[in-house]
Amino acid sequence: MRRLLTATATLLIVVAGLAASSYSATATAAEGAEGPVRVAITGLSPIAPGPNSTIIVTGNLSNTGFDDLSLVSVRLSLSSAPLPDRRAIRQAVEGSGDITDYALFATETLVAKTLRAGGTDRFEIRVKAADLLLPTPGIYALSVEAVGTGPAGYDTVGVAHTALPWLPDPTTPVKLSWLWPFATWPGQTANGVFLGDLLPRELDRGGRLESILDAAATAPDLVTWVVDPQLLQSAADLQSGYLVEEEGQIRPGTQQGAARRWLADFRTATSEVERPRGRAPRQAPALWTLPYADIDADAVERAKLDGDVIRAVTSAPAVTRESLGRPAQGTFYWAPGGRISTGTLDVLASSGVEAVIMRDNALRPFPAVNYTPSGYADLDTRFGTVRALLLDSSLLDAFNMPQGNRSEIIALRQRVLCELAFVSLESGDEPRYLVTAAGTTRWDPDPLMLRVLLTSLRVAPWTRLVPAGDALALPAPPLSRVAADYDSKARARELDEDYMSKVKHAQEDLTSIRSVVVNPIGISEPISAALLRAESSAWRTRPRAADELLATIQRTIDARMTQLYIVPRDNVTFSGDQGSVPVTVANEFDSSVIVGVTLTGVPAARLAAEPLDQVEIEPGRRASLEVPVRIVGSEPLRVTIQLVDERGRSFGEPAVMILQTTAYSRAALWVVVGAAIILALLVAFDIVRRARGRGRAPRQDTPAEPEAT
Repeated sequence: MRRLLTATATLLIVVAGLAASSYSATATAAEGAEGPVRVAITGLSPIAPGPNSTIIVTGNLSNTGFDDLSLVSVRLSLSSAPLPDRRAIRQAVEGSGDITDYALFATETLVAKTLRAGGTDRFEIRVKAADLLLPTPGIYALSVEAVGTGPAGYDTVGVAHTALPWLPDPTTPVKLSWLWPFATWPGQTANGVFLGDLLPRELDRGGRLESILDAAATAPDLVTWVVDPQLLQSAADLQSGYLVEEEGQIRPGTQQGAARRWLADFRTATSEVERPRGRAPRQAPALWTLPYADIDADAVERAKLDGDVIRAVTSAPAVTRESLGRPAQGTFYWAPGGRISTGTLDVLASSGVEAVIMRDNALRPFPAVNYTPSGYADLDTRFGTVRALLLDSSLLDAFNMPQGNRSEIIALRQRVLCELAFVSLESGDEPRYLVTAAGTTRWDPDPLMLRVLLTSLRVAPWTRLVPAGDALALPAPPLSRVAADYDSKARARELDEDYMSKVKHAQEDLTSIRSVVVNPIGISEPISAALLRAESSAWRTRPRAADELLATIQRTIDARMTQLYIVPRDNVTFSGDQGSVPVTVANEFDSSVIVGVTLTGVPAARLAAEPLDQVEIEPGRRASLEVPVRIVGSEPLRVTIQLVDERGRSFGEPAVMILQTTAYSRAALWVVVGAAIILALLVAFDIVRRARGRGRAPRQDTPAEPEAT
């Protein structure tokens, strides 16, 4: 009977409102925009109104028109029924939906007898929740309308929209993990020089990272900290003094103090806190790491550099411990585009990530459901199951709302609170778990929004903030999900193929250095870390900065490779067809190298040369080597001299020399001399023979032929 009376009273109010209202029953954002008064809601309390609450709405009216307005008042309007779904909540806050509402004339409050053009005035509306006669628990569209008299007469002159949660009875709270990422654009070269002063500015007072840390420190145990260890490492480098390169010029940095202060504050906020005697210490808040430099795992895996992904994941815990003096709970991979390819997921699973962070629309429920499912799933890989934490798409969209002033922050807060309240009403007795965060690890939220929303979520009875690690202990989800295709659009957002081919070339050069230097760690590790920074997903949005960083790394590698080289020398001439080619190799590394030497003729058939076995050359020394060779032919022979590592792979640039032999020239001379001697002997023999022939008389005793009878 009571419900019937309530519904009847509500119907009567709706009818009366429809009859008395001087404007259409559907209030839209367009109507509000057409009015000369901008209505801004800057306060709405309490967070969770109950039957005995007094709802207070405060804000400002600004006359943006050209005419003065008289007898300007404000009043509330309310939807006649709860909003049907979460999409309608977004529309209600934006004022974009076709929502039937009615004016609450009893709430009409005079703001100004005259609101002059360009003028501003504040308003406050108070109404008892019981007087709203809300029929059922749910989320209601709430608007503040400004009415007044202008040149066109008495009319609605402006409107602002929001939403009101109404949950008078207890519900099962929605468990919510709010991920707070700490990451930056890792523009630091292999030599430790920072490309620009972006990071120092982010760490300084009022900077992006300082503002996020300051807000998180007010309630460190309510959020899940997700930090890029590269950020911690770079902050430590900054506090010890640093260099900045801008427009080709290198100068000393000046914000060591800001980095030192930020890193100390981060350590304090994420550590265990001692409490007065008799009280247990506050536990250290949940701290997780990203892979080093927030690597773009999809692009790196596509370039067949799986080892870099594994190294970024496995090195993260050690870098974090070194920077903070405490371990992280594990490593999350945050998919930069919200989804992950199958191959990348296999690599991540093999590296040991505890979870991957994706968007819920990348893993849609199958079959589809008409409620909000919990935001986690299990993904099968070749290396076992990996848990996915799924960012709620609607809450993610809410974080993309404008945050430029207090009224926009209140709109964002109301949307988040109302959506969580809606999910709480959906769940019934089944507890629901959701994950929320901004859409990028390099988010730039308004600090006031963070504080306002943290405070509101702390007190809202229909939600409870929990660490993201809780999701890893949850049983396998009962809901099946189907992965969306990792399509060409997703691939187009990766670091592009041309860029990754340059990274791969740099990695190959670095491998060459490792292959010849006896103790390469001091040389290769800074370059290797810089290349991981060049593979960061941060560069998806700043390709020019990525190119600049990679170019500086390649120049460093090239300079290193020139520290081991063949000393040029003059051409060599052999007296025979065999000999030894002298080769001098200089080692300017600070460590010994082991290197071999090969010689190749052009054409190769004219030279037979045995490669030298691996030779160790001490740091800062030159080694004089000799390579036995055999030359075929008398023409000058072009020979390429190449340094090789223990596997026969070429190192550095080859040297060129010309080899020549005089052996064939001497042989030809002897042939000519021999031929001349033989010719001379033949000529002499002929002369003698002729001379002897001339000295003999003709014979006369030859008998005559007998005459015929």
